Amino acid sequence: MDWSKEMEDLYIKVTDQVPEAFRSSVKPMLREASEKTARLRNSGWVEKDDLLSALFEITPEAFQPTVVEDLAKLGIDTERYINLSNIRKEYARSWDEISGAFLPGVYHFTMYLTDRCNQKCIHCAAEVMEKREELTTDQWIHIIENVEQTLRERGRRGCYIWFGGEPTLRKDLKDLIKYCGEKGYYQAISTNGMLFDEELAKLCAEVKMSHVFISYDSTIAERAAKIRGVPKAKEYAEKAINLALKYGHFVICTATVQQENFEELETIQKELESIGVIPYFRAIIKQRTAEKNWKEIGLNYEEYRKFYEFKYENVVDAIRKGEASSLNKFYTYDMVPFMECPINDAERTALEWGVGCQACRSVSGIDINGDFFPCDYPSVITLGNVLEQNFDEVMESEMFKAIRDRKIKGKCSTCHHLDLCGGGCRVHAENETGDFLAPFPFCWHEDDHSHEK
Repeated sequence: MDWSKEMEDLYIKVTDQVPEAFRSSVKPMLREASEKTARLRNSGWVEKDDLLSALFEITPEAFQPTVVEDLAKLGIDTERYINLSNIRKEYARSWDEISGAFLPGVYHFTMYLTDRCNQKCIHCAAEVMEKREELTTDQWIHIIENVEQTLRERGRRGCYIWFGGEPTLRKDLKDLIKYCGEKGYYQAISTNGMLFDEELAKLCAEVKMSHVFISYDSTIAERAAKIRGVPKAKEYAEKAINLALKYGHFVICTATVQQENFEELETIQKELESIGVIPYFRAIIKQRTAEKNWKEIGLNYEEYRKFYEFKYENVVDAIRKGEASSLNKFYTYDMVPFMECPINDAERTALEWGVGCQACRSVSGIDINGDFFPCDYPSVITLGNVLEQNFDEVMESEMFKAIRDRKIKGKCSTCHHLDLCGGGCRVHAENETGDFLAPFPFCWHEDDHSHEK
């Protein structure tokens, strides 16, 4: 966790107000609490809000009036930070309704176990991949321990999402699931459902798997078959959904938004929510197979804007009504540009954990050979190899921090929405420009105005 000189100076000024007899114990407590609060925003930097709200979090109620007086001497209005501390505590508790794996600060890794797949999607990278040599079970366990122990030293945890290709084609998938279950690590699976049978659903329940992703791209059987390249794609997905629900799993159905299904987003949403499943829409990424078929399935500027409105209009309304539930938690989590303006701390707290690009913040990918992708989508750029390197070395690299801290170039660098937006999809920018930090090429926003804070 990084501290700017400005924050270090404020930290010293604040802790200098603490009576000398307590100062040596308060200083490390405040530093740790400030960093924990920053992690709730999936940030790598401690900001003023983190430091001062954390101060009230660690201060017993009987001593808070004294702290208020001390901060007043520094010209700090404390009422806001007392309220912010309470808002963040309350909001953190709301995550219990889903899974501890979604607590802000948990880092999600897409684990590319195999290039093999039993479907041929018109948008998926796996369809054009060479079938590369796969790592062994022990090598994947080494990677998991490398990543998990590094994160725990930083006060964080990982969530390992079994992915492919199609992860159920790996004969040792159940061994990896059992290993993480025995260790108490957060894990999930992302599957097309074809091989997600009763035995696997039961095992995932026994190890208390956090969640199950099931691909679901259309409510129309013929369209699902076209998108997924197999005749019974919709039937397979529905079978898997029913099995997952039977065993009490938290089920998220992922739909890749493209020309083929753009007209039925609301239909997909209603269909899935009616059976108790969370719909999770991700915009198609222009790479590999999708790039090959882009003229037929890709989104244009206007469609990205409509997708943005579909994802966020109802979400922000729900947040403003105080309905910060699983609805907004998953609808906000995307790489589409985010240009709403929170009007108070409660709204910002409900949004900031997951809007905009989350590469090197809370999502990344680990390729079939251990290469580390900044995003959960494959990218040309890799930041190291976590089979061969300590993950701490990757996290301390200049490029990791630049991506984490959203050092986006060009138009995005001066945009007043960058803090929450993150510059939109980095992988898409890389595919269009060759530069992972280039501005998002499909953003319609004009940075020719300001917003009242």
